[in-house]
Amino acid sequence: MSGTPSSELHCTVLSRRETMTSTKLVFLFSVAVISLGTVRTAEADLPHVEISNWAIRFGAQMWEIGKQVTRIREIKERYQSEAKIEQVDGFAMVKEMAEEMENMMGDKIEAIKRIMDAAEQLSVSHPRLSRQDLYEMRQRAETIEYYNAKRLNMYHKSGPKAGELLDNHKELIMSNSQHFGNVGVNTSVSAVHVPTNVFDGGPDVMNGILWSEQLDRIFMTNYESDPSLTWQYFGSSTGFMRQYPATKWGQGEWEPDLFDCRLRPWYLQAAASPKDMIILVDTSGSMTGVRKEIAKHVVLTLLDTLSENDFINIYKFSEVPVPVVPCFKDKLVQANLENVRELRNGMMESETSDIANFTSAFTTAFEILAKYNRTTQGSQCNQAIMLVTDGAPVGYREIFEKYNWPHKPVRVFTYVIGREIIDTAATNWMACANKGYFARVTSLAEVREQVLKYIPVLSRPMVMYQKDHPVIWTSAYIDIAEPKLSDWLWEIRERRKQRDRSLNYRALLRLISERNNAQSDDTSNVTGNNTRDASGRPTISMTVEQYLTYGNLVNEERLNAHRIKQEREEAANPANNQQHNRQGKSVTSTTPNPVSSVPTKHPDGPRAEALVKPDTLKAWLKRIETRTKPKFLMAISVATPVYDRKNFSVRTANLLGVAGTDIPVTELKKRTPAYKLGVNGYSFIVNNNGFVLHHPDHRPLDADGLLKPNYNTVDLSEVELVDSDGGPRENDTYLMTMRREMIERREGETSFKVRVHHDGMRRVSVRRQRYYYRGLKGTPYSLGLALPDGYGHFRVVAETEVKRLMADHNINVSSFFSGKNWKIHPDWIYCRYNYDHLKSFDSPEAQVMHFVDRTQRERWRWNSKHPRPSHDSARSHKQDDNFYCDKHLMQSLIFDAQATEVFDKNISLSIDRQDPHAMFKLFGISVAFVATRSGLLRWQDISTIDDKHFSEANLNAIDQTWYKRAVDQYSVEPDSFVYSVPFSTGTGITNESVVTASHAIFVEKGGYKAPAAVVGLQYKNSAFRETFFNITSGCTGGVQCRRTCSSGDLSCYVVDNHGYIVISKEERDTGRFFGEIDWLVMDSLIHYGVFKRVRIYDYQAVCKDMQGHRSAANFILTPLRYMKWFVQWMVGRATWLILQTQIAHLMNPDWAWAMEQEQADYHNEDNDESPGPTPTGGEFMADGDISIIVHDEAVTMDNAYANKTRPRPCDQQADLYVLQPEKLFKGDKPDSVKGKQNCNSNNLGARQCERHYSTHKIPHSNLLLLVIDTTCRCETQKQKIEMEEVRVNESLFCERPQENLYRLRPSVCLSYHPEEEEIKQCGKGSLQLPSLLLMTTTMIYSILKAI
Repeated sequence: MSGTPSSELHCTVLSRRETMTSTKLVFLFSVAVISLGTVRTAEADLPHVEISNWAIRFGAQMWEIGKQVTRIREIKERYQSEAKIEQVDGFAMVKEMAEEMENMMGDKIEAIKRIMDAAEQLSVSHPRLSRQDLYEMRQRAETIEYYNAKRLNMYHKSGPKAGELLDNHKELIMSNSQHFGNVGVNTSVSAVHVPTNVFDGGPDVMNGILWSEQLDRIFMTNYESDPSLTWQYFGSSTGFMRQYPATKWGQGEWEPDLFDCRLRPWYLQAAASPKDMIILVDTSGSMTGVRKEIAKHVVLTLLDTLSENDFINIYKFSEVPVPVVPCFKDKLVQANLENVRELRNGMMESETSDIANFTSAFTTAFEILAKYNRTTQGSQCNQAIMLVTDGAPVGYREIFEKYNWPHKPVRVFTYVIGREIIDTAATNWMACANKGYFARVTSLAEVREQVLKYIPVLSRPMVMYQKDHPVIWTSAYIDIAEPKLSDWLWEIRERRKQRDRSLNYRALLRLISERNNAQSDDTSNVTGNNTRDASGRPTISMTVEQYLTYGNLVNEERLNAHRIKQEREEAANPANNQQHNRQGKSVTSTTPNPVSSVPTKHPDGPRAEALVKPDTLKAWLKRIETRTKPKFLMAISVATPVYDRKNFSVRTANLLGVAGTDIPVTELKKRTPAYKLGVNGYSFIVNNNGFVLHHPDHRPLDADGLLKPNYNTVDLSEVELVDSDGGPRENDTYLMTMRREMIERREGETSFKVRVHHDGMRRVSVRRQRYYYRGLKGTPYSLGLALPDGYGHFRVVAETEVKRLMADHNINVSSFFSGKNWKIHPDWIYCRYNYDHLKSFDSPEAQVMHFVDRTQRERWRWNSKHPRPSHDSARSHKQDDNFYCDKHLMQSLIFDAQATEVFDKNISLSIDRQDPHAMFKLFGISVAFVATRSGLLRWQDISTIDDKHFSEANLNAIDQTWYKRAVDQYSVEPDSFVYSVPFSTGTGITNESVVTASHAIFVEKGGYKAPAAVVGLQYKNSAFRETFFNITSGCTGGVQCRRTCSSGDLSCYVVDNHGYIVISKEERDTGRFFGEIDWLVMDSLIHYGVFKRVRIYDYQAVCKDMQGHRSAANFILTPLRYMKWFVQWMVGRATWLILQTQIAHLMNPDWAWAMEQEQADYHNEDNDESPGPTPTGGEFMADGDISIIVHDEAVTMDNAYANKTRPRPCDQQADLYVLQPEKLFKGDKPDSVKGKQNCNSNNLGARQCERHYSTHKIPHSNLLLLVIDTTCRCETQKQKIEMEEVRVNESLFCERPQENLYRLRPSVCLSYHPEEEEIKQCGKGSLQLPSLLLMTTTMIYSILKAI
């Protein structure tokens, strides 16, 4: 144990240190022997009484150590003497928090209305520039100056112009703002974003940019009056977006940019009321080649224009209409991400044949829409049919007369595909006669613009009413991210995985060949059992699969673990580099060779090994992580439409755009302070669809940091897991009643039991919670609070009034925060200035200390109300009083600092007054800590075991699992610690690991109790194990033991209350689920009730479907197929060039830029100047510490293929386990559970024997001691805790989990105006002559396609 005496720790520690005279420590190690009764003769072989004594001694010793080190008594006495307990009124709390949110949201509505009013006035008063005016300006070399967000602060990197601005770019001074997500902003101006597919020199766009520039004054006034405002914007119907404050766009002008404000949720929902939509796609024989591709992109773009308040279905039709998703037949489905994803996938594969039957297609669409209108399903607002075809022979008047006239409840929009189509009269008439719009789409480049023309048509009734400006609120969504962006990133990752595997495969073949050639000369490296190679270096054995996956980049932590182990060996005995381990085996180590910083060929070429430097590996992994794990910000938006009020010579109703602002979800959470909710309490918000905006169990990202396919459509019933014996998705009455009332924005209260998971769904707690909820006025949201029964309804009230303390005792409160061993919760608001530019701080602690000093000034006053809009611009920038302080939180923090001040003193306990950390060293303690209700974290330590210090990993201590589990444990056993180890402890991928112990300090008064703080400590795992084996290696009273935990025929385990191993003889078992070691014994404990099985469901899971790969034999068997594909490819590309389209759009839109980006990745990785090895399998790092051995296995071509996957939303389940401590007691006395297993019962010829085990509760802990007699060798079974997909019957396959759940439609629907028929603009088609070349190439393409 590297420099600490804990490796020599024994129960007779007093004999080692004569200076230990404290009577407390005498009691520490003297524990009475308790007998548990007479042991039956059949079980006499197991020393049950002694096992019980071991459990009692170990538990008592660790409890006393923890009490002394963490100062439990002193801290508790301070709280107990001065603190009060206050009962929580749940209704009053939810009302107060809801009103705070309503005020904040009301301020945002007022802000966007000011933007809307100004925009409507500016557009009318601005003199319009015609196309001729713009042309003349260009002739005079005059330009219209504005800040283009994609042309800011970009410079030449090399050449004679190095350091100069790129052409047509501008320079803008920016400063990083924490309020705006730590990006550079300029709050004096706004910037304009123009989508890639929009020409920023067009008259409509340029005029909009010009008049909207004057919105900057409104933007700045809004921000100066309301410092909580974030991004403000105006999205124009022409495509550009003006955003305040100005910031540089994430993508440059020539980089792929998928963003278009007209496809964002806030724009789509504000621009038009909800809609039911059926898309009819012509798949007749003429819709082949280019037309088919364009039609597919039209449909995919239409899907991008939908929100969760819309309903959708897609039918392909030739002779008969067929739904693209069979499960959606004869229905409309909510346009949430999951359903839209299914529809997109259904459009990827479609065959064209036969003749289009328009009558059947229209009939099906009208009947479905009529059914939903009659049965009050769907949106109950706009209804539309979108026809995508290359032409219709007639207008089918009789169909419209039967189903749609005279009231025309269904609008018809027609998209005619192809440049060569001459006669468009029929499709044009269909749209104009049914209040729709006609659009011709001739190339992929114009798909988006043509599709988006239907939005202004749907907005006409709203615009014509003029006075009504509906305010809409969106669901939570990822800022500036597209759903398809996640698919694109997933595809990039899968391609990178395949590339690395291919390179590793080539390297492996070469290495094996070289090794086989030299095997007669050097065979030391292929010996699987050796721990060192011929050069004396530690070896890591690898399978072929491991090498193909990792190549040279073997797991960083495993390498570090071997490195640290070797350093310990050398430091322990530098004279001869030899050390004896616990088992008495001799391990020889060698001095490490110098480490090279660049990839080089390993000098020992014949050996199949790979060496890598951990430091450079860390840098490489960090670089890869930043490229593949984008940072996302969850936000909601509030928006309102902006109308064009100009007078025209003909009747029209134009939508200018949408004005809006964002509210980060973190801003909503600030209105429900965690310290008021208490430990294990939380808030959540639900919208009109039952989807959560935020919830502690809402997990929008998967394990790889990518967006989940349905990240923002997570229902309340999917995050509140009711404790019941039912199966998956069986709705609980209490939960569904609460959900319905929250959707209807009622006020209410309920209570039920829930299952709460921790630690990545490896642990579960079952507790009863009480819920309080209330609607938020003026929004579609409801706020809910969840408080645990019991302690959750009581709070410790203890505050220090600074002025009184100074007046009565003349104490400087800053002295309570002495030293550097303390931190505060980084996400809580104690005190802050309302604007970043007023004052900046290096850390949250520095900010708190600044305000602590200010509280001691004479004229100090608390500004405890969240800032509200003020139009006094002089006051808004005044530093002295432009701040916010939470008075109760700050005064609680000061009290906690004073109460825990004792923790800042050295803990010597009279062991060695010369060494203030003697207690830590003696017992292998690395850190002791205390975390309080006010977010204060204090600690003492003598070493840092992990790369990341304890304080850095536990800044938000009150949110950590060890804090929450300690509070729950208090009701089970008040005088106890909760022990836990990392799950990776025994896997070899961590360094010297730790055992974390935590204990909750409760204040108890008047029969009530509430948590005030949690104290704890971390032991080095090796010291913790050694303490246990020192106790269990002997018997009480010095009696000679025949069998102990150190003997070979007893297996001793210390298992926590969820079945995970804390201590085992085999160190590699630490952190593993006990069922992985011996499931038969674990199953027996479940049978006897020691553990209870609790099934947990994950309704937000992502399953990965394997895509597989093509066999190499496929090409040999069918070469003509590949020749046909090649000719098709050539003809298709030629046609595209003739049509003058964008080549990049030939591919799936989700992958439109994937290949270009992938090529850029290759270039960057090969030429990046940052440190780190190139991820190829053929190059090695010169490192003398580690040797990685690849086992001899059969290697075939199939090994080179990675199992490429695609994400899919799914449900998963797992069985977790919870200790039932009452089963280990008889009354109030501890008892044991004894069991046996009949071995070889299936083998009649074998010697029959029984394996006994004994289980005892370890007092003062959440642990139990399990001792198994291994004399009788039994076959064991193993079972891991793994999430498995919930399989459904085929009859239920088409049922959507959320399809039948209650939802509330938006309150505003503007779908009809009696004068709309007077508007005659419905699109026009131009006559064009057919192209002989186009017809020829299209015909050839169609013939080849039919082969």
